[in-house]
Amino acid sequence: MVVGWLVFLHRSGEVREWLNRAVSKTVRSGNGPRGFESHPLRMMVARMAELADALHSGCSVRKDVQVRLLFRALGMLILFCPLAAQQAQRIPQPLVSTSTARERADYFLKQGNADSAVAYYRLWTAANPRDTTALVSLARLLASRGAWSDAQETLSSAASAGLSSLAAIEQDTLLASILRTPQGRLIRLRIERNATELASYPIRYARQERIGRYRVLFPPGYDPLQRYHLVLLLHGNGNEPLMMLRWAKALDLQRAIIVCPEAPYVKVAETIAQGRLRLSAAGEDLPAPDSMNPTIVELSAQWYRTVLDDAERTLPIVKGSLPIVVGFSQGGFYAQVLATRYPDRIRAAVLLAPSYYAWGGITERLENLRRYGIEVLHVHGRQDPIVPIQTGWLIAELYRRAGVNYTLFEFDGEHWIPDSVTSRIGQWITERCQ
Repeated sequence: MVVGWLVFLHRSGEVREWLNRAVSKTVRSGNGPRGFESHPLRMMVARMAELADALHSGCSVRKDVQVRLLFRALGMLILFCPLAAQQAQRIPQPLVSTSTARERADYFLKQGNADSAVAYYRLWTAANPRDTTALVSLARLLASRGAWSDAQETLSSAASAGLSSLAAIEQDTLLASILRTPQGRLIRLRIERNATELASYPIRYARQERIGRYRVLFPPGYDPLQRYHLVLLLHGNGNEPLMMLRWAKALDLQRAIIVCPEAPYVKVAETIAQGRLRLSAAGEDLPAPDSMNPTIVELSAQWYRTVLDDAERTLPIVKGSLPIVVGFSQGGFYAQVLATRYPDRIRAAVLLAPSYYAWGGITERLENLRRYGIEVLHVHGRQDPIVPIQTGWLIAELYRRAGVNYTLFEFDGEHWIPDSVTSRIGQWITERCQ
């Protein structure tokens, strides 16, 4: 019955065309049906849902046929809803609610779910054939499953799309074996030509000044005639301000204005690949040599300091009240950079699963935190796969040795901050805004 019904759908001209447009739009946006990542009937259920929309919008299928099809669709959805819910529980909620096919593919790759990763990489690369990183990941997965012909074709597509890093392919055992085949040697030549072309246009680096943006979150019942404390909120690598500001609402800060600047560098490759703005304060896409890292840190810190100056000048901030800086992940690294470099401008710092890099010059300046009495709250998940808890322990040891007023709060969770911990952070900030 199911097979016969699917044949009917494919032969119903207007419905079929509508479905094709709807599914094509879904693929381009990167948002496939949620919760059926590895279920074999995922696309069938998705098309049934789209069909319901088509019929409701007035397509010219006969009324009695519409009724039968809709009831069949509802029946199938009821049958597979428990399976969908079970699958959806396997995906972190932020990924379910906001992710693209590329992000889901990357997630399943990390989880070791090759079937789902391949499915989503195929969706993504079909809609975004210039994403060489995704193509290489897909080729590696296909090779690991023994699909050598598909892997070779995918790697060839990556080379045609502009892949120029041969070293990354040669260091991978599976992909390197493809390069040793006759077709693989042609792929190697294409990658080498891409690299040669890039090398013919050498890059130099110089300081750049431009206009940047930051977003503002006003407290509930905001009155421009009143004065408020200031909180500087720094997002993580590959994020943007809205993600953090939505989280910051749960802090419930009644007497503080929160400002969240965009990190100064656009991650061009990720922004194009994912179709959404991706930002960083590290300038990965430049790509600058490691010797430039201290300069990049300094310039990014200056930008965040500029945002503080502008906010204090243009917003109704309590005179003489120093701001509190809150940073997540890479933002946590820069919260430390700001507090140690400009201790006279910061009251306290909240580090949310912070990363740590030696070239930030933090260790050499920790004495400034003790001298100026800056309090530090460090919140870190014990199962954090992005910035491991061991990094948190390293930071804790450095701060304690320096005699800083420092607190490490560990919670059972991963990289993101759960609601129960968020409320505690809000209370901690509120106490220091008195």
